[in-house]
Amino acid sequence: MITHCPSCHTHFRVHAEQLAARAGQVRCGKCNRAFNALEHLIEEIAPARSPRSTPELEPAHADSIAAGQAPEPAMTQALGVGAGEPARANAADAVATARETEAKTPAATIAKPAVAETAKVNAGAASGASTFAFGPVAAAEPARRVRRWPWLLGALLLLLTLLAQAAYHYRGAIILLFPETKPYASKLCASLGCELPLPRRIEMMSIETSDLQADTTNPNVMVLSATIKNRAIFNQQHPLLELTLTDAQDQPVVRRVLAPQDYLGKTVNTQAGFAANTEIAIKMFIEGSQVKATGYRLYLFYP
Repeated sequence: MITHCPSCHTHFRVHAEQLAARAGQVRCGKCNRAFNALEHLIEEIAPARSPRSTPELEPAHADSIAAGQAPEPAMTQALGVGAGEPARANAADAVATARETEAKTPAATIAKPAVAETAKVNAGAASGASTFAFGPVAAAEPARRVRRWPWLLGALLLLLTLLAQAAYHYRGAIILLFPETKPYASKLCASLGCELPLPRRIEMMSIETSDLQADTTNPNVMVLSATIKNRAIFNQQHPLLELTLTDAQDQPVVRRVLAPQDYLGKTVNTQAGFAANTEIAIKMFIEGSQVKATGYRLYLFYP
């Protein structure tokens, strides 16, 4: 039987057992095209003898072959490479067929020299390869170009949102570092309904002096005297004072937290803050007739 490649139109001689092995699927040794030999059979005519050899023919995998089935060695009978007289007879028939097809086959499609083809088949047979090369996979459709600008725009919007949140949270520190931004921040907070908090660096606050004594005119009243200093180079929020009265064993007896309005007076404007590098002297009268205290502790803190 003779079949021809639908791609390069090269003719080949095939046998029924070869076609049955792969359900008729073969591969063209000229252009490496896999096709069904049964669908391209042509009428066989008595050929004339010729010293030329036919192109190499390789069986290909059929789509219906179950996955995992090992392919068989390459077909060498069509090239006259094999053991015994039957192989040589088949090779002679293949050589005769080549002359018949030479007249209608372009010179560019004539098979490779017999020596090179024979060496190729011998090398394949010696290696014992049991797999077939099906050639390059058909090129997939080009992937559609992904539009990146929506992602870049979304990332930019998220970054701006993060920066706005950070600026709102650290608005006090930003004004402290960049005082020229305070007018703009004040207008923005007025429209948003927020406040511009003063810095609260408690490590920059200190109690320079403090004293707790009974009043000379009224023994049931204690007088707290203290001096608080802001050692920072910027205005700060007034701190809270925690006064703790202790007994002879230094155990707390009573504790009280004093707000800025308590130790400065309600007439003092605390919104302006504690001026930089200044001191404030405070004096408070505390009712202590019901408290048997012998000591005290005084702390500064921010809520």
